[in-house]
Amino acid sequence: MEDTAESDPREVEAARYDLNYIGMTGDIGCLVNGAGLAMATMDIIKLHNGQPANFLDVGGGVNEKQVLNAFRIITNDPQVKAILVNIFGGIVDCTTIANGIVGACREIQLRMPLVVRLEGTNSVKARQILDESGLPIQAASDLADAANKVVASLHS
Repeated sequence: MEDTAESDPREVEAARYDLNYIGMTGDIGCLVNGAGLAMATMDIIKLHNGQPANFLDVGGGVNEKQVLNAFRIITNDPQVKAILVNIFGGIVDCTTIANGIVGACREIQLRMPLVVRLEGTNSVKARQILDESGLPIQAASDLADAANKVVASLHS
């Protein structure tokens, strides 16, 4: 019998989809799997002179629908001007994330820069899915490259 009347509505919505979300004050939306990786992602964004807009952990059992809902939550924040997806697929299959990203971008008609770093389970196939989508998704080779690209996208 949780009373959510005083909770951030984005946190409440995220919880409905089994996503962990905390809003912040920056302009770079983050979609990450794992709390530790999310913290590292926010740290490296700041190291590259960017400001994270949120902490959003999709967890290990994520599906494509959750990726879509995560994108909806992130893009409904008017402060967000770019998105960084940082996934290390151990439990998570990167193709699930890639298919979710493509579906979300098409469904919500994403109109802001999107940088994606995928490593781990099926990451090569996942990067191919993104490349073949025809969408303006910037691939990143590592976390530093991802942070550099997403921060730079705000100034182009």
